[in-house]
Amino acid sequence: MKMLNHKILLRAFGLLALSWQLASCTEPLESVPGDSAAERVVRVTASSFPTAGSTGAVAGEERIEQIHAYLFEEGLLTRIDENLPLSGNGCDLRLDRLSGTLYVVANAHPELISGPLSEGLSEREWLAATIGKADAATADFSTGRLDLGAVPAGSAVVPLTLTRGTARFDLRLRVAGSVSVEAFTLLGAARTGYLLPQEHIATPPSAVRTEVAAAVALPLTEDTPGVAYLYEQENADLRVRVEAEIDGKPCTLEGALPRTVGRNRIYTVTLRKDLFDTDVQLSVEAWGDGGSTDLDPDLEGVLTVDELRSTIPSDVQVADGGRTLRLPYTETEILLAVASAGQLEVVPRAEFPLTVEEVSTGGSPDDMNLFRIRKARYAPGRPSEEIEVRFRRKGLEQFYPEDRILLQLAANPTRVEGLLDFDNAAYETDFGRYVDNELGVFTLPEGKELLAEFGEGEDPWVKVSPVPEAPNTFRVLGGWRPNDPTADGRRQAARLVIRSREDGSMREEYTIARRNWGLPVTWFHGVWWCKYNARGNSRNFEDQILSSADPAAQAGKSLYNYLASCTPEEFYDLWGWAYQGGSGQGMRVVDQDGVAVMEGFSTDSSVHINKLPADALSPDGYELPTMEEFNRVFDATDYIWMMWGGTHTLREPWEGHSRVSRAQQRRNDLVVGTLSLSDLISVRMWSTDFPSDEGITWYGPGAQWNADGIMHSGHYNNILFGVHSPEGSGWYIGGGMGNLYMTKNGAGTKDTRILRFKKSDVEYIYGISDAR
Repeated sequence: MKMLNHKILLRAFGLLALSWQLASCTEPLESVPGDSAAERVVRVTASSFPTAGSTGAVAGEERIEQIHAYLFEEGLLTRIDENLPLSGNGCDLRLDRLSGTLYVVANAHPELISGPLSEGLSEREWLAATIGKADAATADFSTGRLDLGAVPAGSAVVPLTLTRGTARFDLRLRVAGSVSVEAFTLLGAARTGYLLPQEHIATPPSAVRTEVAAAVALPLTEDTPGVAYLYEQENADLRVRVEAEIDGKPCTLEGALPRTVGRNRIYTVTLRKDLFDTDVQLSVEAWGDGGSTDLDPDLEGVLTVDELRSTIPSDVQVADGGRTLRLPYTETEILLAVASAGQLEVVPRAEFPLTVEEVSTGGSPDDMNLFRIRKARYAPGRPSEEIEVRFRRKGLEQFYPEDRILLQLAANPTRVEGLLDFDNAAYETDFGRYVDNELGVFTLPEGKELLAEFGEGEDPWVKVSPVPEAPNTFRVLGGWRPNDPTADGRRQAARLVIRSREDGSMREEYTIARRNWGLPVTWFHGVWWCKYNARGNSRNFEDQILSSADPAAQAGKSLYNYLASCTPEEFYDLWGWAYQGGSGQGMRVVDQDGVAVMEGFSTDSSVHINKLPADALSPDGYELPTMEEFNRVFDATDYIWMMWGGTHTLREPWEGHSRVSRAQQRRNDLVVGTLSLSDLISVRMWSTDFPSDEGITWYGPGAQWNADGIMHSGHYNNILFGVHSPEGSGWYIGGGMGNLYMTKNGAGTKDTRILRFKKSDVEYIYGISDAR
């Protein structure tokens, strides 16, 4: 939780009387001066854990280091006060009215609490806040809640006692003989919990589960309170492990903890061995519910692989005296026989990277303790792992750490870098969006090759390219097809196949997928320009004209001819969009009190579109052209008169090409509200050296920079172009209808402009014979 900005608080509440004030730590508060109906004191005090039945209190447990208070009224946060001055193990708050719900939190450092805290935060969001981090110790915090509206009238001093927010674990030793606890570990513990009590004890979905070691110095030789602390959680996998020496003999015990661990509760872990017992027992008792779980160790010895009864593939190694199996990265199946005098069953574990099932056929020594292990192939990029397959004696609830077979799972020798990330289940990377260019780099073992395969009817959108200077290394490139008629957002997949270069054996398949989106484009002087202006949400493909639904192409016309012949409604849908600032949300031309304006125009815009990153407003794979790329069209040796057709010559020829032809036309039939808009110009520009290319057709509304709207000098054609230019330069059509001309002008932050994107540079272009 971030601390609320004090400047914001002062600005928001500086003109209001304070709802609460800190009482002086030295001022007597039992009798509050003044009208008790107008002034109340909330006395906040800390509390320790309830110790009845436990090993006792922990020194300093009631110590308070910081207190924060939060007031919610009508379900919204209206006031916050952090680091209140302390008086002993608490503090006093003076309120001038009793309304809302007051929350007080002690010893909860803001960096451990989730989510930002600011005025207007809903009480629902506040109640869902979590505390803790995977790499941080459990916070020793307390909380309290007070419904101010329920405080009896006339109460001068209202007590609020805080409740501990964590669970405490104590160690109790009941051993006849010498004992030394060398390690105390909580296993599978959630490292975050809810800051405030929930309706039912629960674990936050995002909580990371790790081991929690003892919070006190080891070894321990006597009863010890506060050995470890946990956040409240519902956790079926929570366990405790104690490593001890009893009468000089090492002993490791492990047992289950209660499924629900509540705040403000003490859980006592007892290590027990009576004088005449041969076994050591471990029990866990939650103070207040009396439940316990015993663990009796099996002193028979460790489990090993029975190689005579097992069926083990040749590429699986038995190691460590039969306690370990080393598996290759490939798909593997083993029939494992475990040497044990008693019958065993597998202890199920979550997120196991393999399956283990019992296949024993009977209770005789030859038929029992048979298990089939199946492991899928490990994908490239997945690390090697060590997995314990744990067993327990049939009929017992507990198991011992030594009752296990260790599996060492080798990593795939193929290395992959970049955006590709395959799991060990589906072997797939689905980007869920449009991507192109380099997706990943594979480094293969000697003798392997990588190729791409495609389903029936799918384009070859992925290319595998060897890296010349790096043997056995291949780049995987995602490609782009100009004006792809299938680019409607469909899922586009390919298979990457690793196999033997010699005979195609040892085949591994991995799927990559993206969403195939595309905008209609036209080529001009080395740039694939989009044919149409952006519209709607400029970043969203679904709002744009797609290459799979290009209305001009579907009509068999160039865009220039389509704009002349389409209906007024179709023309308005293309023509009437412009953008302001960095939101990417398009504005449409509307009639506002008889004035043509951009709907949603604001004089408060402070972001200059041209200074944004080139791809800040575009869909994936597209961007605003640079000033230099616009210059390949507009930067002429003389005026470009946009109200006339003709030709112009570029100052800087592009690869020797400098002549650009122009044609212009006008629409006079567009009606917006009560307004009839006339002389709406569209201009086609094409290179005379590439007569077969359509070129670029420019259209769109004039810029708006104040309340006067988009009409300037009696017309609507003073178009301002969005240009990627960190220094803020740009292009603009200036002048009246009799002298419309191109000029360099980047304008300001408030000016609206049309957005005409280009295809971002792409290394691999497919689907056309001439990729330019």
